[in-house]
Amino acid sequence: MYKPLPEFLTGVTFKCFTPEHVKKINKTIKKSLLKKEDPSKAAEHSAKIGKFYVIPCLPLMNLIGPWLYRCQQMNALHFQYDAYWYFHLDSLNYNVYGTKGEYGWHIDANKSGTPSAMKLTCLLNLSEEAYEGGEFVSIIQPEKLKFDSGDGLVVNSLIAHKVTPVTKGERITLTYWATGPLWK
Repeated sequence: MYKPLPEFLTGVTFKCFTPEHVKKINKTIKKSLLKKEDPSKAAEHSAKIGKFYVIPCLPLMNLIGPWLYRCQQMNALHFQYDAYWYFHLDSLNYNVYGTKGEYGWHIDANKSGTPSAMKLTCLLNLSEEAYEGGEFVSIIQPEKLKFDSGDGLVVNSLIAHKVTPVTKGERITLTYWATGPLWK
């Protein structure tokens, strides 16, 4: 009999926001917080096609606090990693994948040489319209995860994953990386 893999290997999804709340988050971000991501920040040897922006976490806390709180809960329930959760200091990535947008196989890891390690990749789907393609797939669980607008997804940052090419529409996500002490 097939036994499902534990969540700390496959990731955890959860419903978080209504379509109205998603629109409010997008409007706030687009109004004043967009700053293009440095292209050198992409994972090495991986196609990354789309528009990517770095935004500060703190100005959005009143809108995205419930999502970040749920990410902390998912860590406590399913992963139990030591993580810092420095929302007042951290930044987020705002990812816009249009038609043919994708992000090839990669892992999420610190490149800056900081004395910490990425533990969790936390995603929030902010797509306002239906899209096709753009599925999140991990090497551990090649079945595509259901990850609709307003949904959160938390995965181990060190498990290889990708976003398949968007074939129709636009996929928008917000990413937060929970870091913590170096792995031992």
